[in-house]
Amino acid sequence: MSKILLVDDETDLLDVLKITLEAKGHTVQCASSGSDALHFLRVYQYDLIILDWMMPHMTGVEVLRQFRADLHGKTPVLMLTAKSSLDDKELGLDAGSDDYLTKPFDNRELLARVRALLRRPQSLCPTVLRAGSLELDPIQCQIKKNGELLTVRPKVYSLLEFFMRHPKQMFEPQHIIDRVWADDSAATVETLRTHIKLLRKSVGFTKNSSMLESHRNLGYRFNPDGDE
Repeated sequence: MSKILLVDDETDLLDVLKITLEAKGHTVQCASSGSDALHFLRVYQYDLIILDWMMPHMTGVEVLRQFRADLHGKTPVLMLTAKSSLDDKELGLDAGSDDYLTKPFDNRELLARVRALLRRPQSLCPTVLRAGSLELDPIQCQIKKNGELLTVRPKVYSLLEFFMRHPKQMFEPQHIIDRVWADDSAATVETLRTHIKLLRKSVGFTKNSSMLESHRNLGYRFNPDGDE
């Protein structure tokens, strides 16, 4: 199962492609603007980025250039666009895209290109995150403790991934909600508290002795040096 970031300002196309990719077993996160895409790319790791060229305010090419230059991203990128001239293709490839698909396209061709891009060497894939006896694998979307696979809810996984990517940093509850529940406007502080409890239970953290610290009036902090 691969984790894919899908970026397009056409909501109908976004929904169709999300369903198509999820039907093949992929985990898909959607962004409808370039700024949202960069926000996700600063926080999470993906196996593949499918990026629309023509978006308002920030084009896909601008997103790609920032991702490659500023974030030093190595994730393969498939560019989607209605532009079909050789000059346009050259511009997209020079910006750092790995492949190029012209709209309109058949979903079977999209899936074939996705399969090809995902066959990159393992050495170019995101590394496993480790803290004590915990291991989080962004490629397999798996969490292990002492080598044993843990079963957790998707948002609990995303929450732990967020914390493990930002060790020893204090985050206010709303900041965490904005990062982890970015696509869910109904999420509340109580939603976060519930998932913090689920995370502690799923991973075996205790409230008073834990890598996941809770600080009154401040928020939460993941301390990899803390006791499990």
